Amino acid sequence: MRPYLSDGTLVRKARNLRTIARDLKTSVAPSKVGDAEIERLLLAWRSRGLDAATQAKYLVDLDGFLAWNGNAAITNLRKNKHVRLPRPVSKPVRVLDDAEMERLRLAAESIEGWSGDVARFLVAFLPATGLRRKEIRLAKLKDLDLKKGRILVAHPKGEGSWAAPDYGPVPAFVRPALEDFLEARRAYLDGADSEWLVPYRRVSGEIGSWSDPIFGWLKSELARRSGVVFSLKTFRATFAQNAKDRGAPIEAVSRALRHASTHTTESYYARIRGDDAFREIERAFARPLLRVE
Repeated sequence: MRPYLSDGTLVRKARNLRTIARDLKTSVAPSKVGDAEIERLLLAWRSRGLDAATQAKYLVDLDGFLAWNGNAAITNLRKNKHVRLPRPVSKPVRVLDDAEMERLRLAAESIEGWSGDVARFLVAFLPATGLRRKEIRLAKLKDLDLKKGRILVAHPKGEGSWAAPDYGPVPAFVRPALEDFLEARRAYLDGADSEWLVPYRRVSGEIGSWSDPIFGWLKSELARRSGVVFSLKTFRATFAQNAKDRGAPIEAVSRALRHASTHTTESYYARIRGDDAFREIERAFARPLLRVE
């Protein structure tokens, strides 16, 4: 499957399939898995309290794996109108508020050395630009174009499949944090050359990009020290929501996120905050009802 999927997608699917295999508890060959096995799997997930969205994602990966082995069991079940399989559900967008961002900044300040420099950079830069984890991890120094206030996203989601390199914004307010990071980067490299915006010196002395697991470790360290439950993806949603809250048109937010349409932006990143909606309802019911006789 490697020619068809990115390394990150393969890792995620492999992890999900291992979970499915553990829950399935069967020695039946993939080509022979049928309704009975799928029913037991759904009951096991339901008894564990696994949410419908996660079940739906697992079923998509299982469906693909079974289809790869010539088994259309799940595809056929989806066609059966009397069978209701778990479907993805729309969840509220998770964004970080000012208090959580401050806790993350303080947590980053408490991390020493180069890891701390990178942590402070991520906490400042990602909510200001909306870049994804992979996009910042594999960014190169030459991708920065500060004269035009932008950065080339050379490795976007869907790279080599349905997405091409494009630019993301670098707003003026984040420039001081970026300049501080670039100064720390020069000190870290100590005269050595590196094309990577966020370089990493390995034990061997070789300098390359940060690996995804090490990025994950740094994120976990920020979460542990701050007490804030988040993912690096949350920074992207925070960028979109903050831009929308400050009056940026949804078209501009969508363009900054490099979405194909505003529908994706509205669905996943820039929905109206629940608290704001509830306040509008409160104000509506507080106003006297005018009746025209």
